[in-house]
Amino acid sequence: MVKNLRPRIVLSAVASQYVHSALAPWCLKAGIEQYALTACDIHVVEGTINETAQDVTKRIIAQAPDILGISCYIWNIVFVCDMLPRLRQALPACVILLGGPESTHRAEELLRTCPQIDYILAGEGEKPLAQLVDALHMRKAVEKVPGLCYRCGEAVRTQPAYAHDTMQPSPYCGDYFAQLNGRIAYLETSRGCPFSCAFCLSGCREKVRCVSMERAQCEILLLAGSGTKTVKLVDRTFNANPARARAMFEFVIGEYGRGIPKNVCFHFEIGGDLLDDETLALLSTAPPGLIQMEIGLQSFNAETLFAVNRVTDITRLIDRLQRLIALQTVRVHIDLIAGLPKEDVKSFARGVDRTFLLFPQTLQLGFLKVLPGSAMREEEQKYPMQYDAAPPYRVRSTPWLTQEELVTLSVVERALDRLYNSGRFTETLKWLTQKTGETPYRLLKKAGDAIILAEKKAGTLSLEALTQVTFDHMIGLYPEHRAQIRDLMLIDRIATTATKLIPLCLQKTDNRLALAKATLNRRGLGQKGCRAVGILYSVETPLLVWADPAERHPVTGRFTTHTEELVNFL
Repeated sequence: MVKNLRPRIVLSAVASQYVHSALAPWCLKAGIEQYALTACDIHVVEGTINETAQDVTKRIIAQAPDILGISCYIWNIVFVCDMLPRLRQALPACVILLGGPESTHRAEELLRTCPQIDYILAGEGEKPLAQLVDALHMRKAVEKVPGLCYRCGEAVRTQPAYAHDTMQPSPYCGDYFAQLNGRIAYLETSRGCPFSCAFCLSGCREKVRCVSMERAQCEILLLAGSGTKTVKLVDRTFNANPARARAMFEFVIGEYGRGIPKNVCFHFEIGGDLLDDETLALLSTAPPGLIQMEIGLQSFNAETLFAVNRVTDITRLIDRLQRLIALQTVRVHIDLIAGLPKEDVKSFARGVDRTFLLFPQTLQLGFLKVLPGSAMREEEQKYPMQYDAAPPYRVRSTPWLTQEELVTLSVVERALDRLYNSGRFTETLKWLTQKTGETPYRLLKKAGDAIILAEKKAGTLSLEALTQVTFDHMIGLYPEHRAQIRDLMLIDRIATTATKLIPLCLQKTDNRLALAKATLNRRGLGQKGCRAVGILYSVETPLLVWADPAERHPVTGRFTTHTEELVNFL
């Protein structure tokens, strides 16, 4: 029961990193302001799991809330539960409620194990939270608040997750922009998903709802002009309605350099097989780097996709991905998930090979998270597997993948992230897969073994140490290609690293290099602070190679490398 004439409400969110801004508390704030009859003072308090729980708790306590709402996700639920005893001790009269997907699907468990919690709101919260605020302030019964879960003596009363019929008020206000401070800005132009993948929560219960095109365009321009460098749309399968998605892409492209600053990019999660010819033609006109696309392939195994209720035309998907990546205007991020049903290590390795050879800018190898509320979690007989009891509920073994095989896949993931997704040695890896006959999976597995062995001996590897380990490993595997590997790694380093120094393992004593550098500077090519300069020896006529920091590809992130015959500089 809230007795203050003007209740003080704190809405809090704890992100995984500072760069990620929160959207949920601002949506709830807008909902209270739109629907509540009670006049309130509302404050948003953000934090990250990289802080101490005590520090975040202090910021919340300093606001002296009458009502405290905290958004809960798999990355922060342990952190939030750690805060609760401190919060309750310091704020004995405060009403504490949780919301968000992690509390929605664990409402009864959390209410039984965390006595500090008064309420949990299951599902979408804008209207329900406003109704709860009114009920608490007016001393009315709370039973009719949709989605509200709470204790009744020794029992726990739960309700189904609530979903609004329409999209809710805009969360963007002056206070939101004041705290954004250049971080990633999140934009929601739709809720729900037309698909029902067994591992996901997005398409479980809610129908798809969209904001008007006018509102979406207005919010795009607001966020683009906020000082952020990235606007990330959180719509699930953004192009489920291809015509609507195309209209949005067309607007973003048309506003580039006008309402949208040239240093801002937009991130969309899309279905690759839903890309049509008209959309691809439009994307070919996009300024390079303006648009990023995250595409969840998840698996190339038809049996696996069927088992998780995922409808994908694989032939069409590959064709669309090849065409999208070939545009070189859109940065492409592709996801695979290890641990899905019907997928053994051989099948997954084939999926890694097929995806790698598409050469996206990022290939994320993730591991299945068996989320509370997902069909995969609730239908244990249909989806038999072992997974961690604690968040993020990562899969440990399945009837098709042993625990040891999943460890092997984590080795591949390690190499993929350090050598390919980082952009450090992408061209070297591409060349090796094309020239040695080695599959990408096996190449990454061997490289991952070498990296992990080195880390066990020396701890976290610096970039210089990683370069040395990778070079030694690759020339050990392919000694006949030593010169080509050295040259390719040299080009990769010059193209991706803001330094004028070349790692020792890639250096080669040559008295001509100093003279060539001097000539390069006299020509004016080095006056802009060009990166490290080296000589390529694997070619018939040695070439001088350098990069200009003013020439960076907005999609690949690589500095443009230049080569010219060495003799021209002597």
